[in-house]
Amino acid sequence: MAVRLLERVPIDRIEQQAKPVDLGRLLPVLLVGFFYLIGFVARKAIIVVGVGLGWMGVGLGWMVAATRTGWQDAGLPVEERRRGVA
Repeated sequence: MAVRLLERVPIDRIEQQAKPVDLGRLLPVLLVGFFYLIGFVARKAIIVVGVGLGWMGVGLGWMVAATRTGWQDAGLPVEERRRGVA
């Protein structure tokens, strides 16, 4: 039964309609496409890492500022700390 079904497939007509693959062009396109993909993914990864480090930098700046303010307030007399005068 499967053989009879395969005999009905118009291979000749399909072959005429399909464009033949030019391997002389296909291989360089695949090679260049591969390196293009590497560059594309690398740039996106660098952008994501850069944004993440930027947010960490902002957070780090706030942590340093809070630590410095706490250090400075710890050196003030108790009365000045209660009044909030720096």
